[in-house]
Amino acid sequence: MKKFFALLIAALLWTTFPAQVHAVDEDALTARIEEFYSTLPHGEGDYQSRQRPILIQGAMNIETDVLIHALKNPVVYRELNYLFVAGTYKGYPVVVARTEVGLANAAASTALAIRKFNPVAVINQGTAGSHDPNLHVGNIVVGSHSIEVTSFKTTYSPAGSGIDLTQQEMRGAYSFDEASGKFERYSEYHADPTLFNMAFAVANTHENFNVVSGTIGTSDSWLNCVDYINFLHEKYGTSCEEMETCAVAQICHTAGIPFVGIRVISNSALTGEDFSAESATVAQNFVLLVVEDYINKILRASK
Repeated sequence: MKKFFALLIAALLWTTFPAQVHAVDEDALTARIEEFYSTLPHGEGDYQSRQRPILIQGAMNIETDVLIHALKNPVVYRELNYLFVAGTYKGYPVVVARTEVGLANAAASTALAIRKFNPVAVINQGTAGSHDPNLHVGNIVVGSHSIEVTSFKTTYSPAGSGIDLTQQEMRGAYSFDEASGKFERYSEYHADPTLFNMAFAVANTHENFNVVSGTIGTSDSWLNCVDYINFLHEKYGTSCEEMETCAVAQICHTAGIPFVGIRVISNSALTGEDFSAESATVAQNFVLLVVEDYINKILRASK
């Protein structure tokens, strides 16, 4: 009986995915995508484009494969061993960055990309673990804002009194403030309103995507402690957790570049849903629709 209900639940969850999703063999994908990179021309020197490109980021091959294959005339660039593939999508320049996993990598990749490619906007996307029991694998969170959930100060407790990380005050991270002309502490970074609204315009047009607005919580941790996940959800309103968004938002804020984070739920400790690599395809296909609308309705309309 338990097996029957487990299969039933799995089937119901699978129906929340758009029809284009297929199972992903991560090792096979990594081998295939690396082989694909080796066939592409490698760019040397400065990036040349008459229009500022859109920068789309993903940390891993499973989060960038669909995006890179969507590009026309792709060219590989490597900066400090970080991978960037530049091409065009719907006739407009787009750069896809594989940032690698984690805050430091994401920040470094973003800073290098801004210097190298001068993007007009940045979309960070990929997979995330759920912090909301109502969010399941395949659901998409468009970040109204992002926070770094391990950037906190604990209250004092003497030796031997135990550990209670719930007694904390969010400190945030520093980025450049144009008004004051110096680096200031920010506890959260808000999405660019145009990119944010564009994502929901796409969601309203393509009803096969289950999209919500939420708070993206970033850290280098993978939390499986349900009590602590619930604490973050209740205290800070986190919808999901991942390892790059807020670091990218911080760099984009400093550089004055429009940014939005878009994350697909790939697993949930709250509901017992294991990590699903194929969920990354959902995010990428949704982001490509957002990029297409942004190109046609914002970038080309402004000419």
